[in-house]
Amino acid sequence: MNDVKQHMIEIARLIYGRCLSDSAGGNISVRHEGLIYVSPRYMGSVYRYQIAPEQISVLDAQHNVLEGPTELSREVRMHLAVYDNLPEVGSVIHAHPRWMMVFAAAGRTMKPVLEYTAKFGDVECVPEVKAHSQELADQVVQVALRRREQLQRYAMGVLLPKHGVAVLGHDLDNAYDTLERLENNARCALLSRLLPPEE
Repeated sequence: MNDVKQHMIEIARLIYGRCLSDSAGGNISVRHEGLIYVSPRYMGSVYRYQIAPEQISVLDAQHNVLEGPTELSREVRMHLAVYDNLPEVGSVIHAHPRWMMVFAAAGRTMKPVLEYTAKFGDVECVPEVKAHSQELADQVVQVALRRREQLQRYAMGVLLPKHGVAVLGHDLDNAYDTLERLENNARCALLSRLLPPEE
C-alpha cells in the first residue's frame, strides 16, 4: 500500500514540475490489488501536487473509502467510471498540460505527428458537457469502449473540452509515459505550424 502511495507522490511531483498540469487542478488514481487509490481534492490549488501519503484516499471496488480523506476530488466520477467499465485500466491521470490545453480550449481532436505517438492514434475531444459530471465520465468511457483494442495494447488520451485531458493507462508508469508523449506531440503539432515553407 505504501509503495503505491509513494509512487503516486513521485509521479505527482513530476507532473507539476514538468508543466504537465497546473494549480487549477488535476488528479491521479491507481487501481492495485482490488483497491483504488485517489489523490486528494485541491491537489493543484492548495498543495501544488506536493502531497503526502495520508492525503491519498483508498477505496474498495464498491467505492467505499477505507482509508484517508472521505472528501474526494470532484473529478473522481470519471476515474471510477473508467475502473467500473474497463478492467484493463490500472491508472487514470487527469491533467491540464500546457500544450494540450490549446486543443482542449478549441475543442479539437489532436492528430499524432510524432513516431512515438502514432500508436495512440487521434486524441479525441469529447462533446462539451458539465465539468465534474457523470455525463463527462460517461463520454470518456464511451470513447474508451469504442477504441478498446487500442487501449488494451497501449494506452489512451481523451481531451475534455475547455478542461484538460484524461489519460488511461495499464498502470501509473504507462499513464504518465503516455501523458508526456502526448504533450510533446501537442507542442510539436502547434509549433510546426510556425515553420516557414521549404524553399
